[in-house]
Amino acid sequence: MAASTRPLGWVTRDAWLMVSARYLRTFAQSLIAVFFGIYLIELGYSLVQMGLLVTIGSIGSTVFATLIVFIGDTLGRRRLMIGFTMMMGLAGLGYAFTEQYTVLAFVSFFVGSLAISGSGPRGPVQPLEQAALPDTTTAEHRTDLFALAGIGERAARLTGTIGAAAPAVLVPLLGVSEITAFKLMFVVYAVLMVVSAAMIGLLSPAIDSGVGGGGWRNPLRLKSRKTIFSLAAIFSVDSFATRFVFFSLVGAWFRLEYDFDLAEVSYLLAGSTALNMVSLWVAARLANRIGLLNTVVFTHIPAVAATIAIPFAPTVWLAVLFWFVRAFFSQMDNPPRQSYTMAIVNRDERVAMASITNVSQAAIGAATPSLATLLWQMVSASAPFVASGALKTVYLIGLYMAFKDVHPPEEQERVERRRLEREARRSGRPDA
Repeated sequence: MAASTRPLGWVTRDAWLMVSARYLRTFAQSLIAVFFGIYLIELGYSLVQMGLLVTIGSIGSTVFATLIVFIGDTLGRRRLMIGFTMMMGLAGLGYAFTEQYTVLAFVSFFVGSLAISGSGPRGPVQPLEQAALPDTTTAEHRTDLFALAGIGERAARLTGTIGAAAPAVLVPLLGVSEITAFKLMFVVYAVLMVVSAAMIGLLSPAIDSGVGGGGWRNPLRLKSRKTIFSLAAIFSVDSFATRFVFFSLVGAWFRLEYDFDLAEVSYLLAGSTALNMVSLWVAARLANRIGLLNTVVFTHIPAVAATIAIPFAPTVWLAVLFWFVRAFFSQMDNPPRQSYTMAIVNRDERVAMASITNVSQAAIGAATPSLATLLWQMVSASAPFVASGALKTVYLIGLYMAFKDVHPPEEQERVERRRLEREARRSGRPDA
């Protein structure tokens, strides 16, 4: 009881370990995401080749996340999270010791999409975390916990994007080339992945209680299969739209359009990540007032408008302002969306819900980075931004129309209570 009165006293040890492990993993991935496009340009590769590597990473994410749908409840969440995190660490070493495009493509398949793109689905670890986190708290704090995890992730992106400026310091400090400094950062990435995997290993056996040791699961026989596959289809449109404006492309865009150097790109993305952190806290508070789904949909509208406006800004400061507006609103949907999807299905269907929606997002978004860079080269620099905004609009309309009457249990009670209060007020009127 005393623990519950402390700030964040409701966060359990297992929850803290998962949040901390995610922090380290995201910090490492953010180091790579900021300079990955610049690194490839320095190696002599084209924008299309950069986009293709991101696409290959997304395909790898899709393959491994698909496996989670069937074996997530067989091998156990903790064991799988450790394995996939270690695999990403080993892949980071591959980047550090090769410049051959064919080898980089092979390594990209195992690194996954976040390490390169900085957006979109987070690979096979994310659905396991998403399914496990609600079991560590109550329904009352479920959205708060997802917000806390999201804030920790954005804090990692903030420090990671700032840390990505390290090559600019290492070059004169160590007397090495810029490419060598980038390679050293890949080694740091690999080490941090190993530490993150070790933290996951400290999770209690309770994290797999009731899920480990089961057989292969057929998602087509799940009780909530209609809800799961409907959301997967709708979220895939969101993923397709999001990946038109991935971090490496944004970094390259500001460098080519406004001659930003690496430090300026890092600070730009760091500022946007700081705004993400603030917005997640606001989202959790807002969701308690207007509902989870309403928060997901209506907070995204300003982000869509800002995304379309960025490439048409007449000055650099206005482009930066639009980018920051997009940054504040574009991620507010994450905690309520994760909370919503975990709340409207049974506990034993959470891994399937998280995995299937993750797979659909990774699959549909796999080709988007390549398409975005092709649009840039063949149409204009504004094309990826406009395409993203247009598709986001389709996603928001579809999500709201399909699920506006589907409420999580705690909101159903609130809706019913308000209905009874309205009826009581009407019956108490003198003219009733």
